[in-house]
Amino acid sequence: MITITGSLLMLTKPPERPLSQNVIELVSKKGDTGQSLNPKAEISHPSAKVIPATWKGKYTAYFSYGDIAGQNAGWSLEVEITDKTITAKAEGFQMAFVDELSAKVSGSKLILTHLKNISGYKRGKAMKPEFILSKDNGKYYVQSEWIDGDVQAKPTALGYQIDKEN
Repeated sequence: MITITGSLLMLTKPPERPLSQNVIELVSKKGDTGQSLNPKAEISHPSAKVIPATWKGKYTAYFSYGDIAGQNAGWSLEVEITDKTITAKAEGFQMAFVDELSAKVSGSKLILTHLKNISGYKRGKAMKPEFILSKDNGKYYVQSEWIDGDVQAKPTALGYQIDKEN
């Protein structure tokens, strides 16, 4: 709040109003109740609920570029599939993003399509699909345009091996 008295200018902080604990809801143009804006609420995507349990879990891989300027350069990928969400997170050498994904099962593959960028690089939106997970003889593999040809590991016909935790 600004108060001017003669030649004196006073700046004061406006009184703070406590925020209501009620959850704010968005209303769509059709009048349907939308999603909660409560920051503690989890976002749920319908495709996450219909994925078979065999695909649910956390997948992790590290992609190394080897020694660059005396440093071991590379980046880690984590894809997590729960009943509520599917996220992909990458961090490391020239790589940082968190994306929310949707999924579709196609035979022995799980096709993960970009839904929205949570933070970091936004390239995933242009990838169709963003990731493909494959399962073969108890091992899991990932394919993605995020993984460039400069990484030291070379892919199999199914992609790069990725570890799965339940």
